[in-house]
Formats: sequence, structure tokens, C-alpha cells
Amino acid sequence: MSEQEQLTRILTLVELTNSRLEQLDRDIKATNERIEKESQCLNQRLEEEVKRWDERFFNLVKEQGQTARTIIIAAASVVVLSPVLGTVIELVEKLITQ
Repeated sequence: MSEQEQLTRILTLVELTNSRLEQLDRDIKATNERIEKESQCLNQRLEEEVKRWDERFFNLVKEQGQTARTIIIAAASVVVLSPVLGTVIELVEKLITQ
């Protein structure tokens, strides 16, 4: 093989390598774009999910507060009304026994 043939073969290989590198570069750019789009989509879905769970947590805390308030009111009513009910029962007993 002559020098000229070797140089021609080397040039052909270099051009082929450059072509492959350019194709790889295009593929990498396309992959990066797809990754970016997926990342944005995932971030959006994550934000929506976080908002949904925030709303659930807020509603749960709100319901727990209402339940706690109801229990406190019921307990306070029992404490406050116990002496009154005791007095009413005594009055009813006196009225019945007369």
C-alpha cells in the first residue's frame, strides 16, 4: 500500500469518525432535550402532588381541630352542668316525695 493510499484511508477514517461524532453530538442534544422535558413534567407533577397533599393535611388538621373543640365543649358542659343537674335531681326528688 502506497503512502497516498494510506493517507487516503486515514482521511476516510477521520471523516467517518467525525461523522459519527457529529451524529453522537446530535443524539446527545436530543437526549438532553428529552431529559429536560421529562424533568419539567416530573417537577410539575411533583408540585401538583405536593399541593394535593398540603390540602389534605390542611383539611385533616381542620377536622381534628373541630373534633377537639367538640370534645372540649362536651367536657366543659359536663363539668359545668354536673352541679346544676345534681340540684335539679334533688328538687325533683323533693317534689316527688312531698
